[in-house]
Amino acid sequence: MELVKKDTSLSIPKKRRRNRENSGTIFSIYKSEKTLKDYMFHLNDFLKYIYEYDGDLNPDETMNMMNNIEKEDIEDYLKHLLHERKLKKSSINKIISSLKSLYKELEKNGYNNPFKYIPLFKTTKHNLDNVLKLSYEELKEIILNFSVMDDKSFRDLVILYTLFYTGLRSSELINLKYDDIIERQGSIVLRLKETKSGKEQYKPLHDECYKKIMEFKNYIMKLYKIGLDEILDHYIFSRTFSPNQKMSYNNLYRIIKNKGLIIGKEISPHNIRHTVATELSLRGADILEIRDFLGHADTKVTEVYINAKNILEKRAITKLPKLI
Repeated sequence: MELVKKDTSLSIPKKRRRNRENSGTIFSIYKSEKTLKDYMFHLNDFLKYIYEYDGDLNPDETMNMMNNIEKEDIEDYLKHLLHERKLKKSSINKIISSLKSLYKELEKNGYNNPFKYIPLFKTTKHNLDNVLKLSYEELKEIILNFSVMDDKSFRDLVILYTLFYTGLRSSELINLKYDDIIERQGSIVLRLKETKSGKEQYKPLHDECYKKIMEFKNYIMKLYKIGLDEILDHYIFSRTFSPNQKMSYNNLYRIIKNKGLIIGKEISPHNIRHTVATELSLRGADILEIRDFLGHADTKVTEVYINAKNILEKRAITKLPKLI
């Protein structure tokens, strides 16, 4: 392969020519396997846009290609994401943050870091319209108008219960197995293995949610003739129950999106997480309680729900009588 830049010992693919006017190693540093997988996906997409190459690269080739990136290459890529792929700025920021993290590790070992001074796009984090998109009353309406006809629809109903009573992130929910339901000191808790921090965590399970999960568990065991020992290793919310296949995020997103049609809204699993947090705030939970329940790293992320509460409480002003 033809070398693109000078002063490099490895042969790397030639960069694509574009009209600019129109337009340990880093592979083992992360605790969360999902985080590393996401970061490497973004890195591969970035490098394939800048360079002409097919197939897989070994770590040395990849790092050498990363070291030959310039600011202009990054600007080309960001324009491509924004204008050609039409990605939202919030989505592009996730990609930039991923690449920043990888390049920061390389910089520690003397490599070039062209992402060091690349800023994120300005966005409104946790847009209040999105936070307030799904109310508690609307979620209740979805459940009240929900028809359980088979194992899949029963599963979908229990998903709604679990998302509401736990506030789990999508990755946490789809990785739950029956052996992650544990009794501790007279209480039922969920063991979360796939968390954002990469650390194993435990979350209390509401009685109503526990009853619904157990009802579903007994139904699945009877329907598919699964024994007590075997069921423990099954995903609670399997894509298919026989064989036991893990649900993907796309599967989960599609399920929740379809349920939103009951109330005429397009919703996501994260909208239900917003609903939980806002309802907790309205019912008197303080910012620390909400932070701990949702598993936020600090209260800055949680503050948006306090703001949402203040907005909702101002609706009381409409109940004031007229003076004249």
